[in-house]
Amino acid sequence: MKAIVSLLLFAVCQFCFGQTDTNLIAAGDWSPAVSDNEGYILRGRLLVYDENAAPYHARIYIELQHIFDGHGWPGPLEIYYNIGYGDELSFEMRDSLGHPVSMEPVAIRGPVPPPCWITLTCDSTERLRADTYTLGSPSQPDGLEILVGNGCWLIRPNATNDFFLSASFTPPKDHPSPLKYHIWQGILKLPAVKIPVKKP
Repeated sequence: MKAIVSLLLFAVCQFCFGQTDTNLIAAGDWSPAVSDNEGYILRGRLLVYDENAAPYHARIYIELQHIFDGHGWPGPLEIYYNIGYGDELSFEMRDSLGHPVSMEPVAIRGPVPPPCWITLTCDSTERLRADTYTLGSPSQPDGLEILVGNGCWLIRPNATNDFFLSASFTPPKDHPSPLKYHIWQGILKLPAVKIPVKKP
C-alpha cells in the first residue's frame, strides 16, 4: 500500500513540475546583464508556451536571473512585479520587416493579476507569468492569442509573415521593500522571440 501511495505522489509531483515546461513554442535570448547603481546585476528573457485550457491564449513568461560576478553584493534583491497596470512591463510585436503588428480588440473578462514582490537570492533565477492570464474571451480565438497588459495580438493559422515579440521591463522605484532587501532599479530590454505560425 505504501508503495502505491509513493508512486501516486511521485506521479502528481512530476505532473505539477512539468506544467511550465510543456508545450514550449519559443524561447528568447538572455538580455544584456544590467547593473544598478549599487552593483546588483539582473538579466532576463522571454518564454512563450502554448495554452492548455481557457482562456485560450499563449502563456508568456519572463525569466529573471540575479547574477553575482564576485564583485557586487551577494545579498538578495527585490523587484516589485506588476503586469496589470502601468508601463513596468511593456510588450511589442513586430513582423519580419520590423513593422509594428496591429493589435486586436478583445473582450476583457476577469480580475487583473495583482502586483507582488519578487525576491531573488544571490545567483538565482525566477520564472514569472507575464501575460494577463486571468482575462480574455471565454471562447477559443482563431489562432494563437498573445494577451498582455498593454495589448493583444492574434496570430492566425493562415498568416504568411513572421512575428517577433519583445518587451521592456522597468520595475518601479517608489515602493518600499517589506523585507528591507535591496530593490533593483534599471531597465531590461528583453530580446525579441520569434513566434512560429501554427498551421491548420
